[in-house]
Amino acid sequence: MTVDDLDLFRDIRAEALQTHPQTFGSREEDEGGEAMLAAYRDWLSGAILGAFARGHLIGVAGFYLSPDRRSRHRGHIFTVYVREDGRGQGIGDRLIKELLAHAEACVEQVHLAVLLEATAAIRTYERNGFKVYGTDPAAVRIGDVTYDKYLMVRKFSH
Repeated sequence: MTVDDLDLFRDIRAEALQTHPQTFGSREEDEGGEAMLAAYRDWLSGAILGAFARGHLIGVAGFYLSPDRRSRHRGHIFTVYVREDGRGQGIGDRLIKELLAHAEACVEQVHLAVLLEATAAIRTYERNGFKVYGTDPAAVRIGDVTYDKYLMVRKFSH
């Protein structure tokens, strides 16, 4: 996806934030307005893949390199979301495979964080070689409820 797809990305991201607020969200989205749109433009200038069916965007997944010079051997997968009508069809799996093919050329390992309750997503990541290496307790708080996240890594053999 590119910056030209900003409206499509904004729509699917809004759906993800509304249906799964414990999973998604950024500082910029909390601010809304121009800060949010600037973040989306920045994300879309990187590696955001989109899955389309019948002309509609039904899934997204992003990848970025660690910004710190000392961590450039690491990449990160973020904003993975497949709309309800696209689930169970292997779309998330294909998005992850494509991101990993892109990542393998430029990093030694890829990291991600996923809610402990997101069992389907965890299975997808495990099928693609990710391993849990830790738990981030109370990583997200919405009201009085906290959510833990697994920290996962996929190492390449180069």
